[in-house]
Amino acid sequence: MANDTPLRDYGSNKPNIETIVDALDFAADLSPDQTAIICGDDRISYRQYRHAVAAFAHDLKKFDCRGKRIVVLMGNSIETSVAIYAVWAAGGVLVMLNPMYTENELGPLIADADPCAVICASALQDKIVPIATGAGVEKVVALGPGATVFSDWLALEERKLPEPRPAAQDAASLQYTGGTTGLPKGARHLHSGIVETTRQIDWAWVEKPGGHIWLDVAPQFHIWGLCMTALVPTYARDTLVLIKEFQPAQVLDAMARHKVTMFAGGPAPIFHALMGQPEFRGTDFSSLRLVGGGGSPFAFETFRAWEAVTGCSINQGLGMSEAAPLALNPCHDENRLGTCGPPCPGTEIEVVDLATGNTILPQGEDGEFRVRGPQMMQGYWRRPEETAHTMREGWIYTGDIGHLDEAGYVVIVDRKKEMAIVNGYNVFPREIDEVLFAHADIQEAAAVGTPSDKTGEVIHAYVVPREGAALTEAEVIGHCQQNLAPYKVPAMVIVVDQLPKTPAAKIDKMELRQRSLDA
Repeated sequence: MANDTPLRDYGSNKPNIETIVDALDFAADLSPDQTAIICGDDRISYRQYRHAVAAFAHDLKKFDCRGKRIVVLMGNSIETSVAIYAVWAAGGVLVMLNPMYTENELGPLIADADPCAVICASALQDKIVPIATGAGVEKVVALGPGATVFSDWLALEERKLPEPRPAAQDAASLQYTGGTTGLPKGARHLHSGIVETTRQIDWAWVEKPGGHIWLDVAPQFHIWGLCMTALVPTYARDTLVLIKEFQPAQVLDAMARHKVTMFAGGPAPIFHALMGQPEFRGTDFSSLRLVGGGGSPFAFETFRAWEAVTGCSINQGLGMSEAAPLALNPCHDENRLGTCGPPCPGTEIEVVDLATGNTILPQGEDGEFRVRGPQMMQGYWRRPEETAHTMREGWIYTGDIGHLDEAGYVVIVDRKKEMAIVNGYNVFPREIDEVLFAHADIQEAAAVGTPSDKTGEVIHAYVVPREGAALTEAEVIGHCQQNLAPYKVPAMVIVVDQLPKTPAAKIDKMELRQRSLDA
């Protein structure tokens, strides 16, 4: 299915841009005194934002960085936001890496990216310098307390953004995947793709320019966090409330205090954590107009519980490091709960058979999604074999299994790699997750497949009970027996205090599978 809908045209209110750097320039010209970012007690206007970006970009140009990669290793902050735009304004290729990674994790990644410089948080400088040196990188720039902070750039004479500007077909970023199999792969994106990503989200979720106060809790090194902090709010000339570190009580306080209208929530565990706070029901959500979710399965109970208190439904979407977004439930059309929405404008999505990936399946039949559109990557950095496997004849094969419903909305059943085969039957753990979530005493749940000599694989279910509940394995298995075919019923239920999470706040099913193997 293809979406030929034209992107929204605001006339002179939205820029005709080649790169997202042009969007910052446009925002600073049109709304210079509007607050661009609020982070804790600090705030910065769009004119100050451009001022700081220009100052840092001119410094970075001294590294002869045009067309070369620059690694950024920082948590959420105004300085990180400035660094992102400064790398692009200087003509560099942005490589955002997780600052929580260990030396063993960062060394190979930095070596793989082969950057000309590393920008890191000042608190990490002692850790990062030897890692960068070991990877052959001599230039390390520290930002934050005790080093350069955004007020230092503002104290300098205001300058224009460097020339020449990057062009639409220039390399913009390496977005490393989560690395569930071996070393993470760097998805190569052009500036034109970054712009398309921004405009597609704007099409789905931004009602008018300058009309939203955003709050994002995702890390800026993640594709969701990058989109929801650096890209779309700036393009829309909105105000961003940036959370340094996810603390549920502080997030609820910030939503009420700043009268947030757009909450970029992310995966389901973020919503579970917020709803589990005693302050949740007493929080003032009256300003909230749109809530974005994605990156993990959502149980229908999660949708219902959130909307019952906030009065605002969750608009779910689908995206990946290789192409984001792919589909979004739009604010100006039907929001179908349990779906990821229709394909974004300019995007084609097809469902193909699992065996060959060549046969297009009829509407409603489950298979693997393949996609193509202007926001997709150019390939993996220095990984021709992986590129050839994922990109075939102009399509990206996503690894997601599901179907298109009668309205053409994307319905995800599970990840291809998470599908288990029990006694010859295909079992999708996500379906079991839905059944587990329907139990009144279960707060969080995750089902995984694990090898079995008798049946090929069996299902193990990990569950977190609600506060005060006394769950037993027999009770949970009985609940599943009432709602699932026998071969889908978990062979084992493990009750735990909490589920492991990835840095992107998703349930870490790889860790759970390893626990089952170790058991």
